[in-house]
Amino acid sequence: MFKGNFRSQSGFALMDLVIGITFLSFAFLATMRIMDDLQQKLDHRDLQIRATSLANSMMSIIRSVNFDENATSPWIIASNLGMDGSGLYDDVDDFMLNPAGQANFGVAGVGFAITVIVFYVDPFNPPMVPLTGNISSNFKRVTVTVSHPLLTNTIILSAIVTPNVF
Repeated sequence: MFKGNFRSQSGFALMDLVIGITFLSFAFLATMRIMDDLQQKLDHRDLQIRATSLANSMMSIIRSVNFDENATSPWIIASNLGMDGSGLYDDVDDFMLNPAGQANFGVAGVGFAITVIVFYVDPFNPPMVPLTGNISSNFKRVTVTVSHPLLTNTIILSAIVTPNVF
């Protein structure tokens, strides 16, 4: 005959296991949701970093070429800025609106749109509005814009470029 007390037995009942598994599954789902949010933020940051790197690379390429087709002043007038007939990217304004010809960024540039705008400015007359018509100056403003469909903000770099005067 068994003389034990059934109430003194230790262990888990089936209901205790079901409640524990349910609690762990909710905790697991919450952790997965947090991980997904963090991954999306990391992906967005990665796109921002790549876009900034592309803009910086494009600006470096533009700044490495001549100021103008002419080696010395008089410079090409404001109404003639842009790609010249040579098809070469040999001066700053050749990159205007068509930067991708010479600058091939390969896989790093997939999905990104790069736009370059170049215009003469008078830096001593704020707010440095574009000079137009038959005017030129010793200062060109270069603005590089990089966008991506998944980025909420575009990356914009701007610089004033001057001729190499020795």
